[in-house]
Amino acid sequence: MDLGRLGIIDRNRTERNVYSRETATRFVIDAVESTGAATRDDFDVERIVSTAHAMMNDWNFTSLQPEAFWRIASSCIKQ
Repeated sequence: MDLGRLGIIDRNRTERNVYSRETATRFVIDAVESTGAATRDDFDVERIVSTAHAMMNDWNFTSLQPEAFWRIASSCIKQ
């Protein structure tokens, strides 16, 4: 039973899908470093996170299409 919607907190329940700016930032860093061709220092990670969040209105970046993610990331490469 979903006690949260009744206004009762179940303190023993662990939330599996808690997304935040921090989880989004980890997602971005993992993605840009996944190929080994670049590091987080090569990108403006905060700008990628802010842009993707504004586009999706969500911190769960796992549903972001890879093409859209890389389009955003490619515009945030540090010079």
